[in-house]
Amino acid sequence: MLRDLRYALHIIAKDRWYSAVAVIALSLGIGVNATVFTLVNAILIRGLPYENADRLYMLDSQRKDDRIGVSVADLDDWRTQAKSFEGLAAFNGNGVNVSDDRSAPENVRSTALTSNAFTLIAQRPLLGRDFLPQDERTGAEPVALLGYKLWKRRYAEDRGILGKTLRLDGKPATIIGVMPQGMEFPTGAELWVPIVPTDQQRKRDYRFMAVFGLMKEDVSREQAQTELNGIAQRLATAFPDTNKDVTRIAVQTFNERFNGGKIRTVMLAMMGAVGFVLLIACANVANLQLTRSVKRTREVAVRIALGATRWRVVRQLLVESVLLGVMGGVIGFGLASVGVRLFDAAVTDSGKPYWIQ
Repeated sequence: MLRDLRYALHIIAKDRWYSAVAVIALSLGIGVNATVFTLVNAILIRGLPYENADRLYMLDSQRKDDRIGVSVADLDDWRTQAKSFEGLAAFNGNGVNVSDDRSAPENVRSTALTSNAFTLIAQRPLLGRDFLPQDERTGAEPVALLGYKLWKRRYAEDRGILGKTLRLDGKPATIIGVMPQGMEFPTGAELWVPIVPTDQQRKRDYRFMAVFGLMKEDVSREQAQTELNGIAQRLATAFPDTNKDVTRIAVQTFNERFNGGKIRTVMLAMMGAVGFVLLIACANVANLQLTRSVKRTREVAVRIALGATRWRVVRQLLVESVLLGVMGGVIGFGLASVGVRLFDAAVTDSGKPYWIQ
């Protein structure tokens, strides 16, 4: 085998132009395919980096084909009637102005969520405590959880920050904890506060929240969808003034919710296109190999006449092909690494979900 390898390297070096064209064709085909598949895997396939992420689903009230959000009253009914989920939580993201006596005010991405949200995704604070049900009650002392980036940037990772006060849009809130590095749920959040509904927000037609749930292990997505649609229809009958057009609850993965529609279509189209590029590259390399095999007919005949078996000849040709493939793969891997990093740099500030790495 070692002799075959040395001879294969000799042949590749001797026919360097044939070899260079074959390696370049393979590396381009492999590189663009690896790049696009890496993107498709990150954006469409791989989900949230949490325990039981495959059972986490977004739930949206739908009026015809439009998502219209979920009201506090509807969420309470879903929690009471839905048996397909271990729990349901909600969030509402926006920007907030953070100020205190340490640094200049800054605007950060904030998310208000129900007290059970981090429990459902099995995430615990790095410091301090999580939200409690009493934090959601009207008149409760305002509290906040800091994201790791905000804690590091604004408070220099001060572990004595717990219990200190900051102002959110001018209103004081007590810092009760810091979330671990990398936690930016649901999309790039740097600070979290509990949802404390006002009287206006408690109205059934005030749909300002997004809801997600942890599906039970023995329940399928289709079963949950059927149950939720039944709940929506019962609420439409019970509350015709606010829910008569809301007869369906969409069940989607986080990727489908945030990366569906046109993004999904574009990524799948790209995957199909680069698949054809790889096929064309393989066809070109096959043609090159056939052309070179015609030139080597005399060489193969001489080797057989000198006693070489057919398997020995086939093995030699196979080693040469494998070497070309390995060289194309290595260069293709390098091209894919560069391509993925360029793409990541281009979309860093585009608001992509933080779990897409």
